[in-house]
Amino acid sequence: MKKQATDRKKSTKVNPRVFTVLLILGGILMVTGIALLAVEPIKTMNREKITGDVIDVMAERMSQEIASAASSGAYDPDSDIEVTFVVPRDGNEVAGEDIDVFTDDEDEAESIRKFVASRQAKLPKNVTLTCIGVLQIEKINKKLPVWNSTNSVALRYGVGLYEHSVKPGKKGNSAILGHNMRNTTLFSKLKKCEVGDNVKFIKLDGTVYNYRIDKIEIVYKNKLPDYCDASASKKEQLTLVTCANEDYGHGWRRVVICHPVK
Repeated sequence: MKKQATDRKKSTKVNPRVFTVLLILGGILMVTGIALLAVEPIKTMNREKITGDVIDVMAERMSQEIASAASSGAYDPDSDIEVTFVVPRDGNEVAGEDIDVFTDDEDEAESIRKFVASRQAKLPKNVTLTCIGVLQIEKINKKLPVWNSTNSVALRYGVGLYEHSVKPGKKGNSAILGHNMRNTTLFSKLKKCEVGDNVKFIKLDGTVYNYRIDKIEIVYKNKLPDYCDASASKKEQLTLVTCANEDYGHGWRRVVICHPVK
């Protein structure tokens, strides 16, 4: 009996080498897990820094344009001043970033996605974006650069003017698209806006277009052309669009319709 007990005791001992290997593997897995958890916060910090830098540059440029117009006495209300910024193509991707494909045909949708992905892959390592103004929503304490594009790179660092709409201040519908993030960046707080809230679009010459939210709708993504195209309104209109997945499910969009306040 004593010998059997001794044998059992010996059998429960772990080989020191095996223990060391397991310890090393555990450490590697823990470090890898921590690194993965840190990836998104680091990307968010990088995107926020670039966005903040753009806003600072825009504010300085606005001041210069306003001072120049005041000293010269010349002001052109139809001027469209734009500023370009160079941002990295890779490294700060938004989780789940994708394009809205306005078709129910899955084969066609997949073909479009592949085409867009191939075009994206051909972009240079440093992409030049053009900023046309600043969108300001006081209700949610947001001030965001407005790019003249809604490609995936542009929407990481602000919001984008839908290519088939008009610029804010012009007759027709101006649609501005942005990501609904899980944190507090970009259009993540747009769901807190209500009818009657104010929205501003500020051009680089300092011109401010004031809008009031008149309607908020939740629509499926296939309906977005009816809300985003320039022809969605014959009069001046500003339409803000973001995802509503967290409340309504995949494919649903929050559409905030605004009209000028004179």
